[in-house]
Amino acid sequence: MKSKVFKFILPAFALLLAVSFAFATEESNASQTGYYNHPILGVQQISTDCQAQGAVNCMEGSYQVFADEDLTIPLKERP
Repeated sequence: MKSKVFKFILPAFALLLAVSFAFATEESNASQTGYYNHPILGVQQISTDCQAQGAVNCMEGSYQVFADEDLTIPLKERP
């Protein structure tokens, strides 16, 4: 009985576990660099998960986040 578990059931369980974990992972969880204009400190750099498309502006506290240091491309919240 012990030999049967190690030769067949345990590898099959490991394979099923690996397949289930493959479907549970995200495609991409990379963050990008965003910039916001702090009234005292000037333009500040942050790491954000916002993107260029969307409906709601991405905010850092009460400051809008942009994709570039010139603050011309606003970033949006992910839906």
